[in-house]
Amino acid sequence: MSQYEDLLIDALLDRGFTVEEAVRLIVVQERVERERREEEERRRFAQWMARISNVSYGGHGHAGGTSTSTEA
Repeated sequence: MSQYEDLLIDALLDRGFTVEEAVRLIVVQERVERERREEEERRRFAQWMARISNVSYGGHGHAGGTSTSTEA
């Protein structure tokens, strides 16, 4: 366990949590932070894909350079 985690456990113990509860809270906090980072990475990837899609297709936001319209 790191010094930071030891400090967190001490702070939680001071607030009435047991050691087991404190450890579980730290594990949950780490999982939530990891999931938040992963979601942020997915969001940035989607934004990047949207940007390169617009650049690749002349800023029109669609795939392909030909019209599919059947109007005469």
